[in-house]
Amino acid sequence: MTRIFNLFFFLLPLLISAQISEGGFPDSFTAGSGNKEFRIIELQAPNLDAVIEEDRALAAMPGPYRIGLAMQADIALQDDGTWSTYKDGRRFLRLGIKAENALGLILYYRYFSIPEGGKYFVYSKNREQLIGAFTSMNNPSGGYFATELIKGDEVVIEYDSPAYSNAVPLIEIYQVHYVYRETDPFLKGASGPCEVNVNCPEGQNWQNEKRSVAKIVLKAGSGTYLCTGSLINNTRLDSIPYFITARHCGSNASLSDYSQWVFHFNYESVTCDDPLENPPSNTIIGSSLLAQAPEGTIYGSDFKLLELSQKLPENYNPYFSGWNRNGLASPSGVGIHHPKGDIKKISTYTAALVSTAYGQTAVDPDGKYWKLIWAETENGHGVTEGGSSGSPIFDPSGRMVGTLTGGAASCNDPTAPDYYGKFSYHWSSNGSPGGAQLKPYLDPDNSGVQDLDGFGYGNVLSANFSADTTIISMGGKITFADWSSGDPEQWNWTFHGGNPSSYSGQDPSGVTYYDYGSYSVVLNVRDGEYSDTLVRMAYIHVSPNIYPNPAHDHVVIDFGRRQLEFIEVQMFDIMGRLVREYNSIEIITGIYKIQLADVNSGTYILRIRTNVMEDKLWLVVY
Repeated sequence: MTRIFNLFFFLLPLLISAQISEGGFPDSFTAGSGNKEFRIIELQAPNLDAVIEEDRALAAMPGPYRIGLAMQADIALQDDGTWSTYKDGRRFLRLGIKAENALGLILYYRYFSIPEGGKYFVYSKNREQLIGAFTSMNNPSGGYFATELIKGDEVVIEYDSPAYSNAVPLIEIYQVHYVYRETDPFLKGASGPCEVNVNCPEGQNWQNEKRSVAKIVLKAGSGTYLCTGSLINNTRLDSIPYFITARHCGSNASLSDYSQWVFHFNYESVTCDDPLENPPSNTIIGSSLLAQAPEGTIYGSDFKLLELSQKLPENYNPYFSGWNRNGLASPSGVGIHHPKGDIKKISTYTAALVSTAYGQTAVDPDGKYWKLIWAETENGHGVTEGGSSGSPIFDPSGRMVGTLTGGAASCNDPTAPDYYGKFSYHWSSNGSPGGAQLKPYLDPDNSGVQDLDGFGYGNVLSANFSADTTIISMGGKITFADWSSGDPEQWNWTFHGGNPSSYSGQDPSGVTYYDYGSYSVVLNVRDGEYSDTLVRMAYIHVSPNIYPNPAHDHVVIDFGRRQLEFIEVQMFDIMGRLVREYNSIEIITGIYKIQLADVNSGTYILRIRTNVMEDKLWLVVY
């Protein structure tokens, strides 16, 4: 059976998380000439039988959730890659990296330097995942860098050189991590069936706190692991990106390892239901270690404080969680976490925390840990799992009171206890002020406050929103989500090209776009005293319809009612080779037919350019 491809080609980068990058597509995807072959380096896969046996032995001990192992490499793109050249003189440099039967690959760099004007991309062999473009703006100060997990056992790295420059990149990869555990958590739904998505009704009152929580894909020596942690506020309210997690997350991590940790913010379903495709996230690469508890649950409270390598951009909508260090048992609250690296979940406790030692049941007022039992709620019985380590628990006021070390709770045994290192013990009880306490960082002026509220960039009224998709075909519907901060009371939307064209309310849904083109969306918010307006220019991209697809003897491109001055169509095969070109075509009726009688069966990319915008669409010919 021929598979129907309805995905738009330019949608593919949205299928994975987004590092801070420029976006766009590699030159090789639509190259019309030049050498298409390139070198592929194959690495030796680890002994998985031994790895899985080791995982079983470690399962009963507090520790991060391992998903991958290092394969040592000595790869230099500038030396090992293959150059290809356009007719107009532009060049691109490519190299493949393969490890047989890997579920995913993560690249770790010793040197990462992109020349001015150059662009660097990483993508899967089948081109279904793409990250980049990375530019000179991404060059790290210390040289070490990492790029996100790419599914499958082969990745391609590509450097696109500007026509005016002969400069070459300095890209050296010293480790490639072989992901051997299921990569479904990087899509959705790999955690247990009892877990509750953070945007279910259980999370309604925790919309600020959830913004602080992030999934960590961490490197520690020869392993790749999953943990959770959160941004945390300090008494100066100065947005320093302090980030707290568990000490056992990366116990043997080196300084260079920390600089290559990947932090995924806003990785969540926008509704209570699991999404049909991978939701986007916002990513920060790199951190430095500031303080941590002594190793082991007997000697310390299992916390680790990091500072992220850069301040979070405003469009990440970050929130720095508040905290409470008074040591009193919280009567109720929630934990927010990423079990097995899955989309963000929320678990609820309704009975008071119990002070104790790790793994114990007896009450100990001087204990370093909080013991809790999770409660069943409307949409499940949220617990914690591997990958949840380091995640915060909050009291009823939304202040952090602990970080997860481990426990026995699971979907099979939801009333077993979990244990969180006490925030009050993290504060100043683990050892020296410089390297084992939170106090010097979170209260640098020694104010002595016992508790502190959270802080977000948006504590001043600020309009912000997102859409469940920004790329649709004609007749498609879009749901918008308000992300405004500062407690607005009124929302007024304008949808250029949409039906309806305006809306008053917080979260409009079912906005339909019938006409081809790019359209802006405007949101104005008010709180009775102040107002703020956000305009996202050309935010919605409405593509033409193509049918039939798969096609045999012809395909129709339907632009609907939009009047166009011209249309140009190029057809590329899956390897990026130009197959057909149709230039300077006048279009009057909105319908354009391409004859396919002389086109071989296969999968193609149609690059369509008009006076309005440009599209890339999949087409299957049989």
